[in-house]
Amino acid sequence: MTIQFVAATAFSLLLLVVVANVMVNLYQRGAVRDALDEGVRAASVVDHGDNACARKANEVLAVLAPGVRLGNDGVTCSRSRYLITARADVHFESWLPLVPSWTSHLKAMTRITGVP
Repeated sequence: MTIQFVAATAFSLLLLVVVANVMVNLYQRGAVRDALDEGVRAASVVDHGDNACARKANEVLAVLAPGVRLGNDGVTCSRSRYLITARADVHFESWLPLVPSWTSHLKAMTRITGVP
């Protein structure tokens, strides 16, 4: 009975680590989405410069999830006549070799205010 108990306890702890890893990754994904939303909101005013989006998104990301690993480009913002779009590729590391790492491509956009 002791061997079964040890095996069940080890499996339970392994499952707990996998669930905690998924929860941390989901939090980081939400933090990046919130940062992108704040970035496009900050840059949606016509008077703000082209740097406002990425600057604000990076500020929010530094507060919410400083350890998040973005892709090579980091947060990129683009502006058209009516829309501002922010993009980021996020790489989520796995804590265990059993579970693969994954990448998420996130995007936020909003209409620029004050444009006729």
